[in-house]
Amino acid sequence: MTKTEKNQNNPAKSKKIPIIIGIAAVAVAAIVTVCVIFAKNGYFATTMRLLRVEGTVSVEDSKGAAKPVIDNLRFQSGDSLITGSDGLASVSLDDTKIVTLQNDSRSEFIKNGKQLELKLKQGAVFFNVTEKLRSDEKFEIKTATMTAGIRGTSGIVYYDSEDGYRESLMVTDGVVEVSATNPQNNETRSVKVEGGKSVKVYFYENDTQHDFVEFSIKDIDENDLSRFMLGWMADDEDLLNRISSFTHWDKDSLKKALLGLANDLPAPSSPETAPSADETPAQTPVETPPETSAPSSTSKKPSSKKKPKPKKKTTTRTTYRKPSKKKVRRKSVPKTSKPDASYVLTTR
Repeated sequence: MTKTEKNQNNPAKSKKIPIIIGIAAVAVAAIVTVCVIFAKNGYFATTMRLLRVEGTVSVEDSKGAAKPVIDNLRFQSGDSLITGSDGLASVSLDDTKIVTLQNDSRSEFIKNGKQLELKLKQGAVFFNVTEKLRSDEKFEIKTATMTAGIRGTSGIVYYDSEDGYRESLMVTDGVVEVSATNPQNNETRSVKVEGGKSVKVYFYENDTQHDFVEFSIKDIDENDLSRFMLGWMADDEDLLNRISSFTHWDKDSLKKALLGLANDLPAPSSPETAPSADETPAQTPVETPPETSAPSSTSKKPSSKKKPKPKKKTTTRTTYRKPSKKKVRRKSVPKTSKPDASYVLTTR
């Protein structure tokens, strides 16, 4: 007797086949529906979610309405994160991208598929991308007039409160492409900044000695890192190793600085509120840009009994002017010492 004849003689068994198929179809449909719902709400591995909160932190949606700050809060495109004078917050943009806002900061998160954009409207944000982006991915941190293209690196973007809230960047490993647009004439220039360097943006108008957009690039070392940056590195041994390897900074000096955080005094009072991204910070033309200063007053570096001998710093530009032979008196603190020569990177 064939199988067909057996199934015909056993109607109960033959009915099970279409029933099983029907159940499987319903299950598949349910899974697809759940996937669509989660995809719309961004609840996959690439979702933006809140990782860490300290002090006063608030979240607003794209319409400005407050959202409850809870563990693993999911961010939607257009949401804003705000930290108070005692606040700090970390957000996972996906499995390989983490950003941390320091106190008195505000940022907006924009996501469109694999295109990520963080608009820093005030304060400072530390970024850590552990894997290089693929060709179809993009991650940018924007201020009022500057854009930092991140592809697999770490560093900090901030408004320098000690320099008129000038838009600035420190890169601790990898390479970041920075572009800036002069708000007076919309002229845009770009430059690449590698780990171990900082950059500031300067704008000029009707000045024959300067271009409309100029970048001041300077060497930095472990002594220039802010308390905020050191605190984040202290929690991530892999990041510490990566930065030390790329910049060749002395790891023992870094660890001493990190160890000093435990005995550091409470952070001083918070700085004044920085201008929002909708308001262009005042940019006063100067012939030679000042030294890069650490972001925010809360970025005070811990002190140690023995300070490492400061390394000689240099600046770069496309066309070099002859450095001044005038000797500059060095102060005991490396952070405030001035280099023997100062150059400005000019793009035409």
